Amino acid sequence: MKNLKICALLSLLLLTSFFLFSCQKAEDVQVEDTHAEISQEETTASVPALNDLHEVIYQMWHSAFPEKDYALIKELLPQLASLTEKLDQAELPGILRDKKEQWDEGKGTIKTTLDNLHKAVDADNKEDMLSQVEAFHSSYERLVRTISPVVPELEAFHQELYKLYHYHMPNFELELIRSDVAAMQEKVVPLRTAQLSTRLASRQEDFQAVVDNLETELNKLAESVKTSKKQEIADAVERVHTAYQNTEKIFD
Repeated sequence: MKNLKICALLSLLLLTSFFLFSCQKAEDVQVEDTHAEISQEETTASVPALNDLHEVIYQMWHSAFPEKDYALIKELLPQLASLTEKLDQAELPGILRDKKEQWDEGKGTIKTTLDNLHKAVDADNKEDMLSQVEAFHSSYERLVRTISPVVPELEAFHQELYKLYHYHMPNFELELIRSDVAAMQEKVVPLRTAQLSTRLASRQEDFQAVVDNLETELNKLAESVKTSKKQEIADAVERVHTAYQNTEKIFD
């Protein structure tokens, strides 16, 4: 009888241990079947309203301004105002969410410059009209630079990282995570040899150093995703994201 009780107790302990082990493994590999659709628009660093505004600015800057065509400035002003209003209402795509503060600041500058241009036109102040057209053009160019990738190869890498960091890792969709990492490894190859523009040539060495670090962290992540350890993979993803941000800061 005593032996039966011992056997029953051992069986209970074994079942409990197996249950706890199974729970731990389930925690490691748990995958939520959400599979959220990620649109191309969300991962494209572009704002159509900004492109639309360029058509009118081009006429202002390349025709009205150099030719001192004040009548054309007045003629184009309503279009400029309408398109600026649409730009102000435009939403940034998800991939540019970290640019929102700079974007909003830039839009504020454009609206202020537009108000000043209106005042110059109302007062028929020709010198100020030219000055405000120049200021508007400069404000527009700064806004374009805010969202335009300085290095296309880095933006291509970011598109893959965006899907990983904001969708697949939070849901721990392991197969999609592995696919993202493989895509990032492909995109980091041309990034290693990317050359900065003449304007930024003095930062080439620093850029190379942060890209090297980004690749190092990516390789560590590639090793982690061979396992199914959720926390280990999450930590590695976070390090890759930080390495990417450090790469972007080279252009600040």
